[in-house]
Amino acid sequence: MQKIGSEIDFVILSKLIDLSVRPLAAEDFDGFINYWFGLSQAEIECLGIAIDRLPSAARMRSDLEAMLVAPDDGVRSFFVLAWCINGEAIGHSSLKDIVPADSGSIHLHMWRADLRGKGHGPHLFCLAAVDFYERFRLKRIVCEPKADNAPPNRLLQRIGFPRISTRIGRSSELSSICKLNRYDIVREIAEDYLLTRGSHKNKPGKGPHR
Repeated sequence: MQKIGSEIDFVILSKLIDLSVRPLAAEDFDGFINYWFGLSQAEIECLGIAIDRLPSAARMRSDLEAMLVAPDDGVRSFFVLAWCINGEAIGHSSLKDIVPADSGSIHLHMWRADLRGKGHGPHLFCLAAVDFYERFRLKRIVCEPKADNAPPNRLLQRIGFPRISTRIGRSSELSSICKLNRYDIVREIAEDYLLTRGSHKNKPGKGPHR
């Protein structure tokens, strides 16, 4: 009976939670910057961050401000979508190495430690992937988490994205040289997850754009 009660509580709670993604806004900058500068040494090592490559808080804010005012049809080095629960930003996905109408590299970060491992990540990640595909008219997105960083590898495998290779290198300009697993973030797999396995009512491609 206790198990059944717990399952009912989860279903009721899930209906009260609205998961969505939207472009990072100015009011989200503090949360974004505090996430990076609040990482512990263990978290930095787990993520494969090269601390000497991390820009200052002022430079990070300046880069985000420039992203907000960049023209829609301009060349972008990166773009950030906020992960939101009931409208509040609690994490983000960024797209880097953007080649419009072709490809990009996606990254994922949950800012709030208390929300990690709660099952929200796969849904938010898929929402972000579909948004990036539409926003930049992409044909392919890849994701390269550090090979021994279990949570993102487990998340991508849970959704069903295929791991296509393993290499030694950097996953971004902030990364140290390490062993990386490369996943093919297939659009159809993300859409299928949202439609058939996501526990919330969000629909792919319905979030705000640009």
